[in-house]
Amino acid sequence: MLTVGSGRSLSRRPVRAAKATLAFFGLATVLIFVGCSSTPDYPPNLSFPSRTDRLVLKLPTTPPPGLSVAGEIVDELARLDAAGGQTFDPTTIPATNRTALDRTLRDVFGTPGAPTVTLDADVNATAERLGLVSDKLTEGSRLFRKQCLQCHNLIGDGRGPAGLWVVPYPRDFRRGVFKFTTTGDVKPRRSDLLQTLHEGLKGTAMPSFGQLPEPERELLARFATYLAIRGQVEFDTLAALSLGGVPDVSGFANARVKAITGVWERAENAPQFAGLSAVPDDGEPASPNHEAAVRRGYALFTAKADNSCISCHGEFGRKPVLRYDVWGTVAKPADLSVPNVFKGGKRPEDVFVRIRGGISAVGMPAHPELSDRQVWDLVRFVRSIPYPRELPADVRAVVYPNP
Repeated sequence: MLTVGSGRSLSRRPVRAAKATLAFFGLATVLIFVGCSSTPDYPPNLSFPSRTDRLVLKLPTTPPPGLSVAGEIVDELARLDAAGGQTFDPTTIPATNRTALDRTLRDVFGTPGAPTVTLDADVNATAERLGLVSDKLTEGSRLFRKQCLQCHNLIGDGRGPAGLWVVPYPRDFRRGVFKFTTTGDVKPRRSDLLQTLHEGLKGTAMPSFGQLPEPERELLARFATYLAIRGQVEFDTLAALSLGGVPDVSGFANARVKAITGVWERAENAPQFAGLSAVPDDGEPASPNHEAAVRRGYALFTAKADNSCISCHGEFGRKPVLRYDVWGTVAKPADLSVPNVFKGGKRPEDVFVRIRGGISAVGMPAHPELSDRQVWDLVRFVRSIPYPRELPADVRAVVYPNP
């Protein structure tokens, strides 16, 4: 059985520099080897492995002590309970329940070599509308093995042979949660996944796959959706079993399949944020109208409120307030003084969506209380922060007190 990414840390903090060097060369070697090799079919008897790593059920309420460290994700999650969080070891559930869940997952979702989303007429129809049909999933699985498995692993847990050694950690799809969406929720549209694949994620090990033909990026997006649905069904069922009182494991899991596929379809059909259709004309940077918008955005950014931008992006991101993300690892708010720092896209409309909808997976709040004009003012300010000449003199003196 192909399983990777379950090992513990191999070193201690005094030798992190050596680990970083190993991470770089190890990642390069794996990417070159996997990216250039042919991709044979999976063995027909290969199954997805049962989840054995801890489920994060509750996050600590106190800030994390420091940033995540490459190679230490297992230890990092194990420390959450002592910090006031709650995790669950899925290997402790009774074997009969585990067997029932594994059987149900295989019946519904198939295997790496023959992935499916099959349950009843309603789920089958939803899966077809989402493009999660067997032939496309099989093609996507092969392509995922070649292009993505080295970081995201067979099961999509982000613990592939290279993924363990990069920070931020590669996305763990199994929560069914994504950061960069245009839906105002944790479920993305297909177009959101395609944008991430095309652009990559700045400041992370996630590269651009813009060199791939568009049909291949579409296959990868479909397969990532499949892994996310399968992973969330497993997660939700294990979380329920951690509390006891699940007399029919298969029935519970099947109900989650129906609910989760429905959520994905609603996300796909969600309307776009209204403010995106009426972008205000504020002129070029440093023009009077643009400077006025930047000043208003600066006032909103620095407002004294629990959900204000400055409360996390201290000193405009130069002194960020660390927090836990939904996966139990450490999220570092962006340093907005650095050009091209926006992981989810740097276009004005990309930044608008981040501010309006938030990034709930990392605790960045949505801002439904703001008018569209106010959100655009924040967009103008945030996009001007890295460029002092675009800031009005009075604002520049605060953002850059020591030029």
